[in-house]
Amino acid sequence: MSEPIRILCVDDEVNILNVIRRQLCDLDVELHPALSAEEGLRFLMHTQPVQVVISDYRLPGMNGIDFLKKVATEWPALTGILLSGFADLEVVQDALEQGRLLAVLHKPWKAEELQKLISEAAGKSAKQTSSEVEPS
Repeated sequence: MSEPIRILCVDDEVNILNVIRRQLCDLDVELHPALSAEEGLRFLMHTQPVQVVISDYRLPGMNGIDFLKKVATEWPALTGILLSGFADLEVVQDALEQGRLLAVLHKPWKAEELQKLISEAAGKSAKQTSSEVEPS
């Protein structure tokens, strides 16, 4: 039996975190919520690794793009998904081109979209992790 997909989900709105939890209940996932980028970074530093990080764009203290850039620098095998209704399209496009994000989900999104992205992200993360471990 395979292990669940471990996901860190960062959003300052508890209702959004609950929606995501409900939308992913049919998948084999282990969801870890955080209410700020700072809380998300603390989680990543002090707990078992995750494969996917989902972040809202509007967060207190640090926006989701800056948070996901920091995550990509510190934990390059993680795959980021940005949630937004308000993101600066140029900044988002730049992050996508740099490979720091797998995708942007615009609010409101459909559960099927999120589920598909989680599966893609977990696959991408697994490939990156295995290529880091294989000898050159």
